[in-house]
Amino acid sequence: MVDKTLRDILQAHGLKATFQRLSILEYLMTHETHPTAEMIHVDLSNISLATIYNTLDKLVDVGIIIVIDTLKDDKRHYDYYGEPHYHIINSNTNEIIDADNFDVAPLFEAARQVSGLNITGFHIEIYGVDPDQAK
Repeated sequence: MVDKTLRDILQAHGLKATFQRLSILEYLMTHETHPTAEMIHVDLSNISLATIYNTLDKLVDVGIIIVIDTLKDDKRHYDYYGEPHYHIINSNTNEIIDADNFDVAPLFEAARQVSGLNITGFHIEIYGVDPDQAK
């Protein structure tokens, strides 16, 4: 990832481009594994786990990344949300799958009509199980 792009993303959200923020943001942008803080710490062991948690919280607060709370493992998974997509979670295996194969405009319009709000984003998690295990 180009360092300038990472810096621009952070600055656009009112954050200073610290080494830790740059490293963690780059990690999330280049790993589609929906990691936990502990998983990130394994690969970025030069950053303390406490700093990773604090940085992730800040990136979530400003809307650069999102949290995916799965039902099975009770852990917070993180995802860079640069492009609109939703998540499908296998309830048996806890696998998180990225998907972007539907037009959200009708959903946004329906939400706007019900609430009167200008819809600015979304976060959708769909849960399922393998058909053979659904019995």
